Amino acid sequence: MPHDQVSNSIREIRRNLGLTQAQLAKLVGISRVSIVAIETGRFQPTIETALRLSKALETGLDELFQLRGE
Repeated sequence: MPHDQVSNSIREIRRNLGLTQAQLAKLVGISRVSIVAIETGRFQPTIETALRLSKALETGLDELFQLRGE
């Protein structure tokens, strides 16, 4: 499935929690550049990283990632 078919709410949820990209990156164990790429949809995370994002942002995967048009 092409990456343009998947959207995410990471930026909005991160901002609502008052976290910077750098803070979230540290919590998840990835680089800030990776957070930027994921938030902008240029990169889709592995399932492990997605689960770490879900835990760090205290929300379910279905709240973080959506299939466009559904």
